[in-house]
Amino acid sequence: MHSLPVIIHPIQFPRSACQLQQPLSCPRGAIKVLKLENNLIHARGIPYAKANRFEAPQPADEWTVARDCTERASICPQLPSRLESVMGPLTKGHSQSENCLHLSVTAPTDATSAPVMVWLHGGAYISGGGDLDCYQPVDLAKRGIVCVTVTYRLGVFGYLGLEGISPANLGLLDQRAALQWIQNNISVFGGNPDNVTMVGQSAGADSIICLMVAEGTAGLFHRAILLSPPLRELKERTPTASLLSRKAEQLFIKDSREMSVDELLGVQKKLLLSPVKTQVMLFAPTLGSDPLPMEQDFDRKLSEVAKDIPILIGWTAQDGRPFASMMGPQSLLKLPIIGSYVESLGTWYITHSYFKWPCQRFQEQVLQAGGTSTSYSFGWAGEGNPLGSCHCIDIPFVLGMEDAFKAAPMLAGATTGEDIARIGSDLKDLWTSFANGNKLKNGVHIELDSDFVLSKDIFVN
Repeated sequence: MHSLPVIIHPIQFPRSACQLQQPLSCPRGAIKVLKLENNLIHARGIPYAKANRFEAPQPADEWTVARDCTERASICPQLPSRLESVMGPLTKGHSQSENCLHLSVTAPTDATSAPVMVWLHGGAYISGGGDLDCYQPVDLAKRGIVCVTVTYRLGVFGYLGLEGISPANLGLLDQRAALQWIQNNISVFGGNPDNVTMVGQSAGADSIICLMVAEGTAGLFHRAILLSPPLRELKERTPTASLLSRKAEQLFIKDSREMSVDELLGVQKKLLLSPVKTQVMLFAPTLGSDPLPMEQDFDRKLSEVAKDIPILIGWTAQDGRPFASMMGPQSLLKLPIIGSYVESLGTWYITHSYFKWPCQRFQEQVLQAGGTSTSYSFGWAGEGNPLGSCHCIDIPFVLGMEDAFKAAPMLAGATTGEDIARIGSDLKDLWTSFANGNKLKNGVHIELDSDFVLSKDIFVN
């Protein structure tokens, strides 16, 4: 291990004259990190594994020169997000690479056996990345949490099973590898590997539920915060995955292992434009493929593990808004008056059938298994904003660099800034308290709206 002065090179943060005395050392090699204000460090793009195309993750190579972890990390190759109309162009400025198995850590410099919070991003398993500016957990780290954000393989690179070529759940295997890295290395940053809280939104929340029942994940995390998991489709994916694979094989112009990134993304685009089945998530983990159990064993496995993992699970009041215009009848949606009514009806239906009702059923299953689960609904919306409390609206209240969401249509509204500061402060305190092991009352439902104020009443005395 090397002992060299850390290069302090803040990216989009105020400069600081402070320096760490030596690089942090992980088993694979030393790293150079950013020094932020408020006594924080930020390491971006630490390799947690490596993998060739369509192969399972393996331990990362060692390095002998201190690795520069001060720049923006790459994201998995992807097409523009279908939710840019809601969140804005969040991936702009980030390079794309198949060599994307890395994570980023934000932590207090004086952390000692601190709670660890691991973020898995959403994006329907086809877009996003752990190191995006919109997911930076600086305010949580200020509250004494060691925060980790994970980048994993997406779309055709991570969730297209091809017989004899590619396993079906590579992205999920990546996530498991990241959690294993955290167990072995997070103490370097002052984190406690025996106190890990998983947090995910949409596909990220869906991933966490899959990881709960996956082989080889016992003891890797100890509680979970699930934001808008689209659970309706979880048990419908196996037949769809098979159809998707067969259709993809018809579109390949040559051996998929020899195709360029753009050629593979072209195949993915065709699959999404003409899907084998209309789903919120066409690419996703498949039950019955390593490391997931068969569909008939899922509920039993979930009941076995759920009793030991306290869960905070919820949805937004209009979770289905962005999808109503995508999935609804286009001829009717374009009609005056009628189109607005059809979109509102579609929003209600998707919100309830894909998010709210499945979340409530999941919570009931956890409770019946003897576990602990508290639910919430997020009801804040920008003043006069037609998107309402849409999918992803809750993320800026807990995550993101300053101005990361400045181009997000979902945040348009006169009082947005002050509302995010006020409500977000209490929401981050809620997450922090949960990560510290404070127990929420079992079966309680929390309304997170404009009037939300964190109260001791929701905790067990």
